[in-house]
Amino acid sequence: MTERVKHLGEFALIDRLIAALPAEVRSNDRVCGAGDDCAWWQNSGDRTVVTADTMVAGVHFRLDWTDWRSLGHKLLAVNLSDLASMGAAPKLAIVTLALTGDELVADLEDMYRGMGELAAIYGVVIAGGDIVRTQGPQVFNLTAIGEVGVGQSLMTRAAARSGDAILVSGTLGASAAGMRLLAEPNPEAKSADLLIADHLRPSPRISLGRLLASSGVRCCMDLSDGLAGDLPKLLTASGVGAIVDTTLIPVAPAVHANFPDLWLDLAIRGGEDYELLFTVSPDQVAALQVAARDVGATLTPIGQITVEPGLIWLDELHHPVRLDVGAWDHFEHSND
Repeated sequence: MTERVKHLGEFALIDRLIAALPAEVRSNDRVCGAGDDCAWWQNSGDRTVVTADTMVAGVHFRLDWTDWRSLGHKLLAVNLSDLASMGAAPKLAIVTLALTGDELVADLEDMYRGMGELAAIYGVVIAGGDIVRTQGPQVFNLTAIGEVGVGQSLMTRAAARSGDAILVSGTLGASAAGMRLLAEPNPEAKSADLLIADHLRPSPRISLGRLLASSGVRCCMDLSDGLAGDLPKLLTASGVGAIVDTTLIPVAPAVHANFPDLWLDLAIRGGEDYELLFTVSPDQVAALQVAARDVGATLTPIGQITVEPGLIWLDELHHPVRLDVGAWDHFEHSND
């Protein structure tokens, strides 16, 4: 066959690769892998949770936009966000660098300082890794390992139930707005530094993830590909549908102020928010909102899980509206 990856797309490729594996090495009731933010396996008591992310120069970051310290921070942060979505406590990280050899040693030291500062906050040990040479571009990979303790719940994408409320933490769209301001600088932009910082140095919701898991939340994922891309993954995994009121989606005031015509697109499609998206029984919402304040988080209900499959977006008049949105797909954006 001559089918190319760029024609198949990222998510269909994942399905095909899983199907190519022998049944005995796929996920089972003791080991769960593809389909959630992390893979996990059951030990004698606790569960070990592992995730990995790769950042490629020119695809995931631009060195004319970001400093090396922020790059190290983000490489670890996006992995910790995956652990947060499972309710895991982070333990260690392993880093692989593919370098051209022309990098300044001082820059790489700064990258590790940025990584180390964030690791120290969450008690993560940077436990080695590997360095290889490449002709370019640079590629940075980090694998993070966490733990869900004995008696603690593991949150997954596949546990949403009809009637559940859908909530998100924080606000959405700031990272996408920050990236747009980096691409198209605007000296008149309001709070530009804050928006850019949200893009370059995201804050993983580790404390919130553990709070949600300990409070009985069973269905959760982090928002890396945008609400319109990630929510359908949760719905598919759970075998349910959803109704979302677009007027309830929390958006940072600076996003509204700088992008009055684009704020909704940035909020639901922009991606890299690294907030938590989860579902819970409506009678638990108020108590969770109060508890979340103790870990510096806000929680906003934006919709409801339905038994009927599909995703319905409502406008300000509560009329269904079609939004031409979807998840970021690496190969959808490749050149033919």
